[in-house]
Parts: sequence; structure tokens; C-alpha cells
Amino acid sequence: MRIKLTVFSLALISAFSIQAQKIELGLMGGLSLYSGDLSPKEFGLYFNDINAAYGVFARYSPSTKLSLRLAFEQAHIEGKDANNSDPARRKRGYNFRSIVNEASLLVEWNVFSIGREGGVQLIPYLFAGGAYYSFNPQGQLNNDWIDLQPLGTEGQGLPGYAAPYELSQFAIPIGGGFKLNLNKNVVLGFELGARKLFTDYLDDVSGTQPVSYFDVRDGNGETAAFFSRPQFKGDQDITYTRGGKFMDWYYIGNVTLSFRIGDRSGITGGGRGRGIGCPGNNF
Repeated sequence: MRIKLTVFSLALISAFSIQAQKIELGLMGGLSLYSGDLSPKEFGLYFNDINAAYGVFARYSPSTKLSLRLAFEQAHIEGKDANNSDPARRKRGYNFRSIVNEASLLVEWNVFSIGREGGVQLIPYLFAGGAYYSFNPQGQLNNDWIDLQPLGTEGQGLPGYAAPYELSQFAIPIGGGFKLNLNKNVVLGFELGARKLFTDYLDDVSGTQPVSYFDVRDGNGETAAFFSRPQFKGDQDITYTRGGKFMDWYYIGNVTLSFRIGDRSGITGGGRGRGIGCPGNNF
């Protein structure tokens, strides 16, 4: 995975035709949350399991309206049936946690600006792009956290079941926020973004394919069977489904702080003077 991320990162860096005076280097930090099969209603925003996210980024502004942003970020996500108000879901007993490592290349569209070029300016923006990320769902057993993907909790790898899912995949980040130019050199930002995923295994729980408890136990072991159906204690086989119809998502809300390098005249200014206008360029 590290090799894949390194190759992807180098490819992204090569996409920049860098002119130093148009570059910002920055830090980001904030909150992350998960939405999926272990959420109260599977699809939506639920705030019981908010965790930390942080990263670094570089922003390159080739024009007054558009910026390119290369970012590396880590987000911590988790979910558990114990937080559900539905007694049946609480009894089901699923739980997971994961660290998500993400490399992204985003296009930012600076919508308009309020304020004075070279001084304090407010610039709302929207962003979208591509990301390559890794994840590794773990489940808690007593006081230990166990990697779930190698277990095959839904019969992965057994005859008649799906192949093991990939732990490195592509995603589409989308979102928006605003930049606050504090002066010619420093930019403070606030943003919220969602990640459109192409997997439902972020939490190791997916789909509506029937799973046989005995298939999992006999084929992949007792630990896989426990995480497949934690509350089941019977001696007769049962067939069940573990997931639902929606794909998983994760969300990140960040505060960003960046510093311009090279020409300190700024990169996402507004029109000359005060007022509201299209973002200007100080080059």
C-alpha cells in the first residue's frame, strides 16, 4: 500500500507546473465521521462517532478562479451498533474502527470575493477531484483490535462467496468552504467535504448476499464467525445478511492554515478596492 501511495503521490506532484509565487503550503486539522451500515439509519450524517483528521497540502493557483490542491490526510473513523437506538441493531453487536490515509488532487473554484486585495478577504469556494486512499477495518474482541479483512467475515474467499475486498481504492471528494486572506502571506480556511466511495466495506459490513454462519466458521475460522455474527451462540446453522443497499461514506471538516511562498503578492485576491467581485489575481 505504501508503494502504491508513493507512486500515486509522485504522479500527482508531476501534474503541477509549479511557479513558486503561485504556491501555498499549509496544514489542515479537524474532524472526521463515518456513514454506513453501522450508522443509525445507514445513510446520513451521525455524530456519535466523531474523530480526528489532520494533514498537509500544497495549493497552486494558475488562474484567478481556479486552484489545484494536492493533499495528504489521515482520518480516524469508527462505528458501533451500541450507539443505535434500535434494540435489534444494538443486539446485533457489530463494531469497527479504521485509519484512512488519503492522497488527493482537488480543483477549487473560487466563487467570488468580499474585501480588499492585499488585505482581509473572504472567498467562498467549491471543490471536487480524485483521491486514492487506504483503510483497514478492525473489530474489538475483548481488549484486542483484530484486522477484519483477512478473516473473511462474509465468507470472502470461500466457494460461492465474493473475493476479499481491496484495502486501497479510489474515491471522489466533493465539498466547499471559504478562505480568509488575513494578509498577503497567510490564508485561513474552513471547509467540509464528503468522499464518494466505490466500496461498501469501509466498515467490513456489506451487501444483502445471504451468509451461512457454518460456512464462515468452518471455512474461515471461529474468529471470522464471531465477527460475522457476534451475538449468535446456537449450534444450528443460520443464514443472514449483514449489510444494506447504500455505499459507505466518510466526511472530513477541516480548518486550514497556509502560507504563500515566492512572490508574496497573493494568489486569490478580490477585485481592486472593496466590495464583492470575482477573485482577482495579483500577478
